Parts: sequence; structure tokens; C-alpha cells
Amino acid sequence: MPASPAPDAGRPRGGLVSADDAAALAGLLSTWRTVDRRLVHKAALAEVLITDLRPLADDLVALAAQWPRRHPLFQPEPDRDPDPLLFVETLRQGGIYLSHEHLGVPLGSHFVFESISAEYLHPGPRPGPDQDGTVVLVVRIDAGRRAGAVAGASLDIEAWSGAVRIATARAAYRCLPPEVYARVRPPAAAAPAIPLPRTSAEPPDPAALLPVDSRHPTFFDHAVDHLPGMLLIDGALRAARPLLGEEAFPWGFDLRFDRFAELGHDTTVATRRVADGGIEVVLAQPAGAVARGTVRSYADVSSSVPSAVRAAGRS
Repeated sequence: MPASPAPDAGRPRGGLVSADDAAALAGLLSTWRTVDRRLVHKAALAEVLITDLRPLADDLVALAAQWPRRHPLFQPEPDRDPDPLLFVETLRQGGIYLSHEHLGVPLGSHFVFESISAEYLHPGPRPGPDQDGTVVLVVRIDAGRRAGAVAGASLDIEAWSGAVRIATARAAYRCLPPEVYARVRPPAAAAPAIPLPRTSAEPPDPAALLPVDSRHPTFFDHAVDHLPGMLLIDGALRAARPLLGEEAFPWGFDLRFDRFAELGHDTTVATRRVADGGIEVVLAQPAGAVARGTVRSYADVSSSVPSAVRAAGRS
């Protein structure tokens, strides 16, 4: 069972780089082409965001990503802010890429995310003729090893657009060799009953079914034996964020994953307002909760904003 995040898992540890250094990194990192799609676990070239990595120290790296001008999920309309899920996908790809390229995790390894938390300080760039779509991730890595091999890592992440810090995040994941993953997910248990499309443009009700479409080009970019974590995060944010106010900045979420979400099983999304004004979200299947967490707005209650988040917003 994945471990629960630490009590401050939703709070960044403070600035990793200055605004001037972040802007300088954007000029040092290449954005001419994307990295090998295998190293971010994507099948379609159009889904790859990461373009480069530069080590800054043994436990600190910078990555460049190119956010798309148009994307059916992340940027459906060029004159609107990017979908919040775009930052999550950028950090997901960045974490996997640095694990392969910087930490030496072999291709074929499986990544099991245990928790992700993020704070959105700024909507981020709207790529176009007048605005660069380059986003720089600065990542501090705390890697765990077993018998000399990387077994997982915790990441502290900052995302920058030029000299503007647009988001911070923390993530924890395990790296499983194929033979270990096969024991965790034996073929008989993981054999999927492919769900039929069940989509809706409306956000879920307080307790509703998670829309699942196994033909979705982003969530189901490649074959999987469980519902992707990105789909669960998307369901949680779409359920909770409208209850906070779509334009609220800064805002954030913290989610932990309790178990694999099985294909072919209905997944419910339930929301509940908690005492501090946040929205608790629980995604569950018949066997129990698969993911849970809280989505919060810091826009109207400055005293509830972690000091590191307030400082980041001023950069």
C-alpha cells in the first residue's frame, strides 16, 4: 500500500532558484526538439512535452518543456489559460525523464506514483506568436535506493515561465523493475475489461461516476492495466475546483493514491467541504478508495496560505 504523504506534503520547502536564475536557465536549456518519447512513457510524439535536462547538482536538475499552442485536453482554446492538468503532466513527464536520464532507472521500469501535491500561483503561459511556451522545471531529488538501484524518489518542483514562478509541487513515486511489477500486478488480476466511453462536459456531482473513455488519446496514449493516475487527478480537480471558484489564485491540491484503480470497474467521485474551506475528494471503486485528497483556494484567506507559497507568488 502506498505510504501517506507527510503532513506538509502539500507545501513546498521554499525557493529552489531565484527568478533571475530561472530566467537564465530558460536560455541554457534546448527547446528545439522533444526528448525520446520512450523516456517519458508516451507512445505519441505529439504528447511529449519535455525537451531537455541540465544537471545543476547531484540532487538538483533543471528541465525544459514546451507547452502546446493547441491541445484537445490541455489547451483546447488558444485565448484561454492552460488546463491545470498541463502542469501535472509536465511534472509527471519530468519526473520519469530525470529518473531514466539522470538517475539511471532502466527503460521498462514501471513508475507507481504514491502522492502528488501542487500549488498554482499563476495560470501559466498561453503559447502563441507573442508568448513563448517554454516552461522550466527546477527539481530537487531525494532518491531512495535498494541494493544500489533507484527504488523511488521524492521530488520538490518549481515551474517557471521566464522569471515568473507559476507553480510548485511535490511528488513521491516508486520505480519497479518488470519482474517486480509482474508480481504486484499478475496478468490474471490485471486483465482489463475495457470500459465503454462515458463522457460529459459537466463537472461531476458531489457523488458521481468518473467519466472513462478508453479511446482518449491522452489518458490512454498507450496500453495500461489500470486507470491512469492522470485520469484520477483530472476527475478530482474537475469535481472540486468549480466549488472553489474557477478564477481563484493561488490554489492547490494534495492527493494520495491508495491502490490501483481497476479497468472495467465504476469509479465514483465524491466531494465534501471541510472546515478550512477546502474540498475533500475521494475516488472509490467497489474494493475501496483508490485516491483521496483536498483541493484548496488560498485567494481569500491569506492567513491559510503557506508562507513559502506567498513568497513564491511574489517572485
